[in-house]
Amino acid sequence: MLRERLRLMFDVFSRRGRENQYPADTLPEKLRNKVLLLCRDIFSNRWRDQFNRGGDYTHEFWAEIHRALQYIHGRPKLSADPRATTPADDAIHFLLACEPQEFLDFVELIFRVDYLFQVTSNDDDLVDAVNDLFRSEGAPYQLTHFVKQEEDASGPPPFHQGKVIRTVAYPRMVRVDEQVTFTHAILPALAALADPAYNSADLEFRDALEDYRKRDYGDCLTKCGSAFESVMKVICKKKGWPFTPQDTAAPLLKTILSNTSLDGFFEQPLILIATLRNRLSKAHGAGPGTRSVERHVAEYAITSTAAAILLLIHEVS
Repeated sequence: MLRERLRLMFDVFSRRGRENQYPADTLPEKLRNKVLLLCRDIFSNRWRDQFNRGGDYTHEFWAEIHRALQYIHGRPKLSADPRATTPADDAIHFLLACEPQEFLDFVELIFRVDYLFQVTSNDDDLVDAVNDLFRSEGAPYQLTHFVKQEEDASGPPPFHQGKVIRTVAYPRMVRVDEQVTFTHAILPALAALADPAYNSADLEFRDALEDYRKRDYGDCLTKCGSAFESVMKVICKKKGWPFTPQDTAAPLLKTILSNTSLDGFFEQPLILIATLRNRLSKAHGAGPGTRSVERHVAEYAITSTAAAILLLIHEVS
């Protein structure tokens, strides 16, 4: 339990692929203030329904955030302001002056505090609210949604019966270089992959987005291809269409096209996702040459994968 808590604490934006990050963007003070104001109103429960209003968890929220930031930065005092004597003041003064990537760490930590369930009945509503704030200031980042799955309860009686909901992945900040692409392709694909049946594909596609942010474009292509194959295997399993776990994209796609109303000419554009992985990614040896994947190629792979996932899921649903 302790190791898991520490792992989550350190799995934040600034520490994932630190050596390959984009140059730091600016996050205007206005945006930082908006996020802090939202936290104030959410964790004080002042925005809950007046007939269903809970307690004020502001103190608990900032105590937990302050503790996490202390561990991440390895110092008991976060800010240089001598007037910041409480955990909340110390954390807020730090967040208003810290590097952009450090503020993005804080945004991710919001969704991991123990008291989140006390102040919101729908975690993804808060994700959407934060994303709206980033869009309002034109900041090139958006949060992904929670990934949760239902599992059989385990433990001694009477806890061994029924179902429990487990969080598989917490919201992460991803860079959005093209808002239209994110809104109309990537976000809908993530929403479609939220179905627990697509859990593996969802995690692979999120990893592809993370690799893109880290500028690890070869691995990005690998994860795109894996996510696409995983989706097709789930579809075949759901529909009872023959396939083997070892099947690659080509036979899986032929099976799906032969059992749906999609025309055969869809095969060539859809199989390109696998071709990009096979020819350019790190999934196979480069031989005597060195593969160099450019950013615009990785961006095309992500967009194409998102569109292909949506096309196939909608076709069979």
